[in-house]
Amino acid sequence: MKKLLAVAPFAVLLAACATSAPTTTTPTTNPQQVVQSFTCEDNGQVTAAYTANGQAANLNVTLPKVGLTNAKITMKQAVSGSGARYVNDVNPKTTYDWHTKADFGIMTIKSDNGQEYQVNCKL
Repeated sequence: MKKLLAVAPFAVLLAACATSAPTTTTPTTNPQQVVQSFTCEDNGQVTAAYTANGQAANLNVTLPKVGLTNAKITMKQAVSGSGARYVNDVNPKTTYDWHTKADFGIMTIKSDNGQEYQVNCKL
């Protein structure tokens, strides 16, 4: 019995040091996009599909006043003081800015010649 008591602390120490290999799991569900449709001034329409992590938005934009009909615009998340903001600045001639908060959105389109068009939208 004394031998068993003498070995017990050593066995506990070994058990505490033993580790098993780390396991990883792969998510079985695909993250879903969030899709919102906005009605805009000037007979416009913006449908925004946001990635589940909020890092990007894929927009389908119809703004007749500036000649956009079902335009597909991919945007990346940008810094915003409030709400969510996405930009597409890959074309140096035209920049798109989509800023949302609650159930409102503002689409701003700027051209390299200084022209700017801004439209208010609502869910």
